[in-house]
Amino acid sequence: MIAVLLLLCNNALAIDIVATLPYLGSIAHEVAPTAKITTLARGSEDPHFLSPTPALMAKVGAADVYIETGMGLELWSERVLDGAGNPKIRVGQPGYVKATDNVPRLDVPVNLSRAQGDMHPEGNPHVWLDPLNAPIVADNIAAGLGRVDPANAATYTANAKAFRAKIDERLFGKELVAFMGGDLLERLERGGKLAPFLESKGLTPKLGGWLKDGAALRGKPVVFYHQSWSYFIARFGVDTVGYIEDRPGIAPSASHRDELAAAMKARGCTTIVIESFYDDRLAHVMAEQVGATVDVVPGNVEGVPAATDYFSFMDTLVHEIATP
Repeated sequence: MIAVLLLLCNNALAIDIVATLPYLGSIAHEVAPTAKITTLARGSEDPHFLSPTPALMAKVGAADVYIETGMGLELWSERVLDGAGNPKIRVGQPGYVKATDNVPRLDVPVNLSRAQGDMHPEGNPHVWLDPLNAPIVADNIAAGLGRVDPANAATYTANAKAFRAKIDERLFGKELVAFMGGDLLERLERGGKLAPFLESKGLTPKLGGWLKDGAALRGKPVVFYHQSWSYFIARFGVDTVGYIEDRPGIAPSASHRDELAAAMKARGCTTIVIESFYDDRLAHVMAEQVGATVDVVPGNVEGVPAATDYFSFMDTLVHEIATP
């Protein structure tokens, strides 16, 4: 028995995983904790833009599994794959994982036009900002690992299931999960029915986790810098006053800044949220103009020192944005 376990561990260690972004590397570690995992982008970098250097291509060239968000987020990914010369991780091959498969999409455009700014035909790709999407990402990673390492497929599946259980406890609180079960809670929350259900049954005091910690987010007026927050907004009920960018990826005009400042004053908005990899000078100018504060938060795992993994990343977001 010991020999078999050692063999399984050695097989898992032999798997070479390359993830495009830190949140993917963190979730991959939950699914395959003994595998070699390399992350291409840093959490302090804008995930849309990365220079596809020969060094990155070399890392991808040795990979057994390549994990990306897709949905047009990693604009540099195709060039990295082209330069890597690794046919087993190309799109459509067993070693390729699109982490966003089966994730419910938000902001899917009806009409595509460059006049609307940087549009993503498949919808907003920042799916990891909703904790309920993270287990779907884990399931996709487990499936990909199982394709290239079928001997350990059941272990990857079990690890993804364990990750889902951890997410449920961190989102809803351990007491409520034990009382109702994670599957039911997920269904109710995705359907927007959890809060009224808990209230009707007198169970609201049992709610814990990020939803309890982030209760102050519900209805809180906030301005964001870039339109990457749709999934976070939907999950935590934030009242979005607007975005500093005129349109995604397009700097604001003077008239847009004036309109946004007027909306902030009218709605009592005193919070501007900006990811740590953006230049925050304009955000501070607007904050001074309307008497607001600027919350510089991580856009990804490792975006700030405290966000060392997916769980501490969400801890940081909820705490920083919910705090007055």
